[in-house]
Amino acid sequence: MKLKRWLILSHLTVMLTPVISGLLLYIIIGNYNKNTQVSDYISAVNKFKTYQQQLDNSDIYTGYSLKDKKFISSKDSNSIKIELYNAVGQEIYSSDDNIAGFISKEIAFSDLYKIQIGARAYTLKMPVFNKDSVLVGFYKIAVAREDFIQGINYGTVITVLFFIIIVLCILISVWLLLNKKLNRPIKLLVEGMNKFALGDKNIVDYKYSDEIGELIKHFNDMKKDIEEKREIIEQQQKSKEYMISAISHDLKTPLTAIRAYAEAMINDENLDIKDNKNKSSVILNKSDYMKNMIDDLMMYNLLTTEYKMNFVELEGSEFFEMLFSGYDESCTQKKIKLTIDINVQGKYKVDVRQMTRVVDNLMANALRYTPVEGYICIGAVSLDNEMPDWLKIGTESKTVTWKKDGLLIVVKNQGNGIIDKEKEKVFMPFYQSDDSRNKKLWNGVGLGLSIVKLVIEKHYGEVKVFSEGNSTMFACWIPINKQ
Repeated sequence: MKLKRWLILSHLTVMLTPVISGLLLYIIIGNYNKNTQVSDYISAVNKFKTYQQQLDNSDIYTGYSLKDKKFISSKDSNSIKIELYNAVGQEIYSSDDNIAGFISKEIAFSDLYKIQIGARAYTLKMPVFNKDSVLVGFYKIAVAREDFIQGINYGTVITVLFFIIIVLCILISVWLLLNKKLNRPIKLLVEGMNKFALGDKNIVDYKYSDEIGELIKHFNDMKKDIEEKREIIEQQQKSKEYMISAISHDLKTPLTAIRAYAEAMINDENLDIKDNKNKSSVILNKSDYMKNMIDDLMMYNLLTTEYKMNFVELEGSEFFEMLFSGYDESCTQKKIKLTIDINVQGKYKVDVRQMTRVVDNLMANALRYTPVEGYICIGAVSLDNEMPDWLKIGTESKTVTWKKDGLLIVVKNQGNGIIDKEKEKVFMPFYQSDDSRNKKLWNGVGLGLSIVKLVIEKHYGEVKVFSEGNSTMFACWIPINKQ
């Protein structure tokens, strides 16, 4: 139940309880009055008859003093009251010794011969005549409704006690519910905030869906977002520290070589032209290596920010024919067999420059690890078209069922496979396998595959690596015509 609705119901309950209790008391008294009225009435009539025989004596109202006269028996002394009046309306006797004086004739002659039913007593007023039928006085007998009054008092006490109990129960219930609905969740929220400030990552456990529950849910969501962003910042900080360390390490070796060859060229007075060219060539190669490393680093930093791709809609088959051209010479130099398959339909929105970098990096990686007289297969295939034969065998066949539509860009090379524990690491920045750290090869700074992953993801695609035995394949998936 929502907190607002619950508070409204609580206030209504507290306000309506006295009204309901009053109605209950009224109903109890009314029902009790109906149940006891007949028996009380019969008892009162009998008592009226008993005392009427004494009070109908006309001599009582004339002549002598009634000061010490006792008309009421001792057992009825507390339940019956008798008042006597003479013919002119003067009160001449009262059983409670409280004589009021005169009453008017209108009052004296009103309600004669009728039993009046009051809340506390039955009253009967009768005239008295002498033998000559002359009015000599009046008498009024009041019979207290003892059982009725006692029942009313008892019912009132019960109702008041019931009312007090109900009010106490309501107050206790409201207090408990307020503690449950307000105090405890607010306390949980405050404790959660304090713990969060101290670094506690546990969420605030509150299962209700009221307003405070929504507030706690938003706090937990905010806490989760902050934790995720904090972890991202920490990871970025670690990446920056690792990046600085890796750059320092990778720059140190070529700089040392450049310095050594430069000093040799300066200090060696007998250096001939051939040695000079060799040393200059080494210096240029080292410089190119550092330039490529810095270019990769700048591109990686650019792609990890809010870099906006320059998407252009192109015909798939024409674009990939252009994209895959120019690698024949590099493969021929290493006596590597290059196979190119393009079976693409439809239009695709791509960043031409960045997709060129993707293919360049994948081909550079394949050329690096493919042995002499090995093979490299590169292809672009729409998933609703026929797959090339080299993509249907071994682990690579899993790419056929990887996605249902879109485009696959695949580069497969012969060579030592990637072990399972390294497959998840190959896309990490600055990661290189142990074999790649070969002093005889200039392998780059280890950002090529990281850049591939970033570019493909900015094309709303995915990249995976498949490897088994003596082959490795990188597969990039791109959706159809999506920017």
